[in-house]
Amino acid sequence: IVLLEDNRMLNEVVVTALGMKKEKRSLGYSVTQVAGESLTTARENNVMNSLVGKVAGLDISSTSGGAGAASNVTIRGVSSLNQTNQPLYVINGIPMESKPVGIGNANSKGNSGSQWDNAPDLGDAIGNINPDDIESISVLKGAAASALYGSRAKAGVILITTKSGKGNSIDFNSNLVAEQIIDNTNWQTVYNQGANGEKPTTQAGAAQVGGSSWGAKLDGSPVVQFDGVSRPYSLQKGNLDRFYRTGSTWTNTLALNKSFDGGSIRLSGTDVNNRSVVPNSGLKRQSFNLVGLFEPLKGLTIDARYNMILEQVKNRPMVSDGAGNANYNVMFLPSSINVNDLKPWKDGNGKEILYNSGNVYATNPWFAANEFINNTNRDRSIASVTAKYTMGNGLFVQGRAGRDGYTDHYKNVLPSGTGYYENGKIAEQETKFADINADVLVGKSFTFGDYTLTPNLGASYRNTKIRQTTNLGTDFAIFGVYNILNAKNKSVAYLESESETQSTYGTLEFAYKDVAYLTGSLRSDWFSTLATPGVDNKLNSVYPAVSGSFIFSEYLKPSWLSFGKLRAGFAQVGQATDPYQTLLTYNFRSEVLNGQPLGVINNVNIPNSSLKASTATELEIGTELRLFNDRVNLDLTWYNKKSKDEISFITTPSASGYAGAVLNAGKMQNKGFEALISATVVKTEDFKWVSSLNGSYNDNKVISLAEGMDEQTVATSRSGVGYLMNKVGMPAFQIMAFDYKYDSNGEIVKLADGSPDRGELKSYGSAMNKWFAGWNNEFNYKRFNFSFLIDGKWGGKLFSGTDYYGYIFGLHQETVADRESLGRTASTYYTNTANNVSKIFVNSADFVKLRQVVMGYTFPSNLFNNKVKSITVSAVARNLWTIMKKTNNIDPESSYNATFPGLELGGVPAVRTYGVNLSVKF
Repeated sequence: IVLLEDNRMLNEVVVTALGMKKEKRSLGYSVTQVAGESLTTARENNVMNSLVGKVAGLDISSTSGGAGAASNVTIRGVSSLNQTNQPLYVINGIPMESKPVGIGNANSKGNSGSQWDNAPDLGDAIGNINPDDIESISVLKGAAASALYGSRAKAGVILITTKSGKGNSIDFNSNLVAEQIIDNTNWQTVYNQGANGEKPTTQAGAAQVGGSSWGAKLDGSPVVQFDGVSRPYSLQKGNLDRFYRTGSTWTNTLALNKSFDGGSIRLSGTDVNNRSVVPNSGLKRQSFNLVGLFEPLKGLTIDARYNMILEQVKNRPMVSDGAGNANYNVMFLPSSINVNDLKPWKDGNGKEILYNSGNVYATNPWFAANEFINNTNRDRSIASVTAKYTMGNGLFVQGRAGRDGYTDHYKNVLPSGTGYYENGKIAEQETKFADINADVLVGKSFTFGDYTLTPNLGASYRNTKIRQTTNLGTDFAIFGVYNILNAKNKSVAYLESESETQSTYGTLEFAYKDVAYLTGSLRSDWFSTLATPGVDNKLNSVYPAVSGSFIFSEYLKPSWLSFGKLRAGFAQVGQATDPYQTLLTYNFRSEVLNGQPLGVINNVNIPNSSLKASTATELEIGTELRLFNDRVNLDLTWYNKKSKDEISFITTPSASGYAGAVLNAGKMQNKGFEALISATVVKTEDFKWVSSLNGSYNDNKVISLAEGMDEQTVATSRSGVGYLMNKVGMPAFQIMAFDYKYDSNGEIVKLADGSPDRGELKSYGSAMNKWFAGWNNEFNYKRFNFSFLIDGKWGGKLFSGTDYYGYIFGLHQETVADRESLGRTASTYYTNTANNVSKIFVNSADFVKLRQVVMGYTFPSNLFNNKVKSITVSAVARNLWTIMKKTNNIDPESSYNATFPGLELGGVPAVRTYGVNLSVKF
C-alpha cells in the first residue's frame, strides 16, 4: 500500500475575522499566525513586544516608560494623520479597548505620558494579557482581512485566541529574568561642573551651577560641591549604573486542564512580580483565567471565558524633562559629580536637598524616585460567552456577548518639601471603563457538485461608557500626609462619555473544489458619535470587501513545487470619531458664583455636525509557495492603501474661543510589499535547522490636508526646536528642525558671538521607518534546542531631546572643540547653536539588534517514572546586543509614548534581560 500526500488534509487552519477558523489556502489576503508557545519562553512584560521581528509588516517598539509601559504597534505604516494608529485587538471574538485613559484625557489617544503633561506612561490593555494563556495570535494586516470589523479596522486587527483546556494535564511555567540598563550615553569627559570655564569655589556657587558642565578641565584637584564637601575634580564615570539597579521579573503560571464527556475546563493563575531598574518602582500583576467548553446536546456548543487581571504599579516613571523625573535629572548630571553623593536626598525636616539651586525644577533624582508618587491600580475583567447551534442540515446560529471593563485608580503626589513647590500637590483619579459587545451570526453551506456556496448574515452591537472622577488638591495642611482631605485647596473634575455602534454584515463565500475561492462581504456601521440633534446627517458608513484565491499547483505540478497559490483582495475599512465632536456639550466647575456652580462648555474644538468616519481603500495581491517537499516556504504580498476623509484637528485663532476645529480633511497613501521565506535547511534523524527571514517595505505619502493647508503640526519637542509635522507630498510624521541661515553667497550667517543664525524650518525625513526585517533561526539536536532572532529597521528619523540638552548643559562631545578659544562665552555659543540649528539633533533611527537568544534542554519523561510528561529548562536573553545603530547617546527605539514616534527625552533607558525558564507538564 502506498500512501500519497494530500495537501488538502495538511492545510493550515488560521483564525480570521469574527473568530472564524478557515483553511489558509482559501484566504485571499495575508494573515500571519504566531503560536502562543513562542511568546512564553523569552517573554516580555507586554506581550506585543515578544512579536518584534517575527511578523512581516508589523512594526513594534516599546516606549521609554519603564515597567508596564505601552507598546507602539502599527501595521503597514501610518493609518491615520491625527487619530490612533494602533490596531484593534480582539480576544476570543470580543474587541478589547487598548487605548490608555489618564489624567483629564478620556479621549481617543488617551494619556500615555508626553513631553508636556509631566505624566507617566500608563500602559495599554494588551500589556495586561498573560502570554501563558494565549493559544495563538493572528495578525490581519490588510483591509480585506479586517473588513468585517468595519469602522474599527483601519489600522489593522490582531486576533488573540486563548487556550481552551482540551486534554488532561497540569502545566507549570516559571520564568525568572534579571534586567540591566543599557547605557548609550557618550558624554565628553574633558570639562565638567562649573560655569564660564571655571570651577566652583564656594558651596553656594557649586549649588548654583549644579547642572552645568561648562566648567574647567578635569584635573583631580579638590573642589567644593553643593553640600560643602570638597571632592576630587575628576571623572565619576557610571552614574547611570549607580542610580539604576539590577531589576528582575519573576513570572509563575499554573494551569489545570480537564476534558470530560461533553466538554472541557481550563483554569489558570499567573503571578508577575517585577522589580524595576528604577529605584522604588515596580509592577505586580495577578491574572486568573477560566475557560469552559460544553456540548450539552447534539449540535449545541457553548464557549464561556472569564479573565480577571489585577495590576498594581508602584511609581510609574515620568517622561520628558518635567520636575520629578528622576531619569532626566540623572541623565544630565555633571560627570564630576557622583550621583551617590546626592544622598541623603532630604534634610531632617523632610525637605529636598537641592543639588542645583540655580534651577529648583531640577529635582534631586533620589528625591524624585523615593518621594514622588505615581501609583496605579487597575482591575480588569474580560468575559465572553459564545453559543452555537448547528442543525442537521448544516444551518448554524451563533450568538456571542462579551464585556471588557476595568477600574483604574491613579494617585499622583508632588511631595511636601519639594524644592520648587514646598507645600505639595495631589491628584487622585478613578476611571471606570466598560465596553459591551454582542453579535449574532447565521450561516449555511450549500454544495452543488464541485461547487460550494456559503452565505452568512450577522449583526452586532457595541456600547462604550467611561466615567472619570479627578480630585485635585494643593498645599498640604500637615507636612507629608498625602491624603486629599489634607489639602487646603481642593477641586473636583468629572468626565462622562458614552457611545454606541450598531452594525449589520454579511458574507458570501464561493468555492470550486479545493482549487478556487471567492469571498465577498459587506458591513454597515451606524454611529451615535455622528448624531446631532436637529441635523439630518448620515449616521452610517458601508464597508465592502472582495477577495479570492487560486491554487494553481492543482494544475501545474512540477516536481519542485509542493503548493502554489495566488491571492488578491480589495476592501474598504474605516475609523470612527470620538464622542461629542458634532455638538456642544456642557459641564460644571467646582467654583461657585452667588452660591451656584459655574457652567462651562466642554468642547475644546469647534463642533462639526457634518463629521463622518474616515475611510481607507486597499488593494492587495500576493502568492504563497511551498517548494521541494515543503522544505522552503515563500509568502509575498504587495498592497496599495489609500485613505480619505481623514479626521483632522486644525488650530483656530484664539479669538474664536476654541483651540481648534475638527473636520474631514486629508488624504494619504501607503503602498509596499512584504516577504516571508522560511526553510528547513537541515533535517536528519537527530538534527533540524529551520531558518526564516521576513521583511517589509512601506512607502507613505500625505496627498492632501485641509483646504488651504500644506502642512500640519502634530507634536512639538520639549526643546521647542524640533517638530513632528504632516506635509503634503511627503511621508507622514516628518521630523522638522531648523537649518543654518545662509547668505546670498551660500556662506553661513553668524551672530555677534560667532554662533550660527537660525535658518529655515526644514524636513529631515519621516519618523516612520520604511524597511523592516527579522531573521529567526531554530536548531534542534536530540533534546537540545537553540534559537536566536535578529531584527532591524531602516529609513526612519528621530529628534533627540537628549542630544539637545547635552548641548545646553555642556555634556555633548561636540561642545568640546572650541571651548578654549571661546572661553567664558562657550556656554552662550553652544546654547545658541542648539536653539538655532536644531537639525544637528536629527538622528537616523536605523538599527540592527540581536533581539533574542534561547538555549534549552528537554528531559526524558522516564527519568521521572513517566509521572511527568515533560520538563524543559531554558536559558533566555533579550536585547543582548545592538549590532548597529546611528544614534550617539540614546537607543534608536526611544520615544515619549505610544501615540507619536520620533521624539524622545527623559525616558527609562533600554534594558537587556537574561535568565531562565522552566516548563513542566504533568
